[in-house]
Amino acid sequence: MRITGVSFAQPFAARDALKGVIYARPVKTDSTQKGIIDEALDELEDVEFDKTDIMYMRSLGINPAFNSGEEIVDYLEDNDIPIQYGKFSDKDVHACLARGEEEGTRTVLINERYKDASSKPEILATAEAISHEAGHAKDDDTSNSIQEELDNLALNVLVHRGFEKKYPGIYDGQDSFLFKEGVNLYPELFFEFGADKTGLKERVFDKYGHMKAGDDKHPASKMANEIKQLDLIA
Repeated sequence: MRITGVSFAQPFAARDALKGVIYARPVKTDSTQKGIIDEALDELEDVEFDKTDIMYMRSLGINPAFNSGEEIVDYLEDNDIPIQYGKFSDKDVHACLARGEEEGTRTVLINERYKDASSKPEILATAEAISHEAGHAKDDDTSNSIQEELDNLALNVLVHRGFEKKYPGIYDGQDSFLFKEGVNLYPELFFEFGADKTGLKERVFDKYGHMKAGDDKHPASKMANEIKQLDLIA
C-alpha cells in the first residue's frame, strides 16, 4: 500500500474520511528488530522468481516491477530507502510506503504488530511485504491505481512461491492474520483454477476498488478495468 496522506506528527484516527488514506509514523526499532529486517532482506536477496510464474503474471496483464529478489534489495540499497516498523491508524495494514516531509524521502514501514515476529515463516512474510512496497517505491510518485496494486501484489506472490520452492512446507499451519489475510491468500487467488479469477478480482476490489483503474506508469489491463467495473456495479 502507498500511503497518500502520511503524518509523522498528528494524532491518529481510525480511518481518514477519504477511503484508503491512513496515517502512519515510524516507531523506534531496536537491535533485535533490526536483525529481523536484515534477515528478511538476506532472504529476499537470495530468492529467485520462477520464469514461468512471471510469464503467467504477464498473461493476466500484470507487470511486476522486478524480476528477482536481488533486484529488489539492490534497488532499496541503491536508493537509500530505509525499512523500519511503524504505527498505523489502520491496524490491519501489513506495510506501507511512506513519504516524509522532506521531498523525495521514502520509507518502507512494517506494521509494529509484527515487530517481534521472528520465526522463519514470519521473517519470510516480512520479506514479501518489503517486496510489495519496493514496487511502489520504484514508481517514485504519489499516484496509485488498481493496476499498480496488482503489479505489486504479483511481487508478493513471486517471492512467496520462490520461498516455497526453497523451503518446502514452510508456510504449513500458519494461520495468523498475517498469513490468512496476506501471505497465504494472494498466491491462492492469483493461481486459482479458471481464467476469470473471480476471487482475486473481488479481493482487490474490496481493498482498492475506490482507486482509478490505471495510471501513467501502470496502464489499466483488462483485469483492472473489470475490477473497476465492480465499483460501478456496486
